Amino acid sequence: MSLQRSTAWPMAWVGAALVAYATLYPWSGWQWPAWAQVEWGLPRHRWETTADLASNLLGYMPLGLFLCLALLRSGWRAFSGALMALLCCSGLSYALELVQYTLPGRVPSVADWALNTLGAAWGVLAALVAQALGVVDAWQRWRGRWFIPEAGVGLTLLWLWPLGLLFPPPLPLAQGQLWPTLQWLLVDWTANTSWQAWFLPEGDALDAMVRDRWAQWVSLGKVQDASPWSQPVREGLIVALGLLAPMTLACALTRKVTLRLVLLVLVVVLGALASAVSAAMNFGPEHALVWLTLPTAFGWLAGALMGAALLPMRRWVASWVGLFVLAGLAWLVHRLPPDPFYAATLQAWEHGRFIRFHGLSRWFGLLWPYLTMVWLLGRVAGWRQRLE
Repeated sequence: MSLQRSTAWPMAWVGAALVAYATLYPWSGWQWPAWAQVEWGLPRHRWETTADLASNLLGYMPLGLFLCLALLRSGWRAFSGALMALLCCSGLSYALELVQYTLPGRVPSVADWALNTLGAAWGVLAALVAQALGVVDAWQRWRGRWFIPEAGVGLTLLWLWPLGLLFPPPLPLAQGQLWPTLQWLLVDWTANTSWQAWFLPEGDALDAMVRDRWAQWVSLGKVQDASPWSQPVREGLIVALGLLAPMTLACALTRKVTLRLVLLVLVVVLGALASAVSAAMNFGPEHALVWLTLPTAFGWLAGALMGAALLPMRRWVASWVGLFVLAGLAWLVHRLPPDPFYAATLQAWEHGRFIRFHGLSRWFGLLWPYLTMVWLLGRVAGWRQRLE
């Protein structure tokens, strides 16, 4: 099995990125440590909580699992693949613990490294058991019958789509509003330099932006809505495109119409479930359906009907449709001003106790449309050679 064709490889890369993000969060206050303070054997601390121990143990299990599976699917023997996966996970954990010396808010620990290695070992063991029982071979045969050979990255993107909805977007399914986040990151990174003026909105001082950034965008959006119908129509269209985007991805990587239908139904169900969970975690369980407004309901219905029209399409046509859908979604969400409730929610999630998880889900939602566009572009570029 080639490296590019295995779903385990992109999942292993995602797992490595997740553990690096969680280990080094909040990614601020970098400083060069004094070499006398660096203990290469890693210090031991007594104030580690049970939650820290559990997260260190469980965090590396998926990475060990997928990395070992990826090596096994690439032709490695069981012993050598398992050993290499364990060494890579343990080496990554040790390197990240050393990097924590450069962050004043993080503390390296030999117990963390040991638990990370133990968690990776459990993941590697699970991969070996799955391989011995024939689960991996059965999955590979099933995948080869129902999905295209190049579906590895596409399947990973499809599985990650619901995670991006857990961090509340400005509208349901309105993923991809990347520029405001990048703009503020650039403003912070260029503080006290002449370059900062390049990234500030025209006519606004930095203090005013920090004080009232979201309210300015909300008032601008209200001025632009000259017709009372423009905002509901725009909201419904964004929801429809947000639902249609993963449907086009599913149709671009599947072989059978039956599986397409199953995946489209799952997209509708998982999108609604993720939106409800997000609302419940922000506003309380009694407000789990607060996002289900009339424009949202019409947009959901329109997206489902348009998804049904994708069922008989050829895969390269679905890829083209997906590119246009994602481009339209990205354009519309960047014209959509966040409201004050979204701003308050954003602040609460950024400073809440679940930041490591929900901070990652926010980036999933911001980057997912653009990563999917890249994958679909690769499909479109080679469709003539594949003779679909």
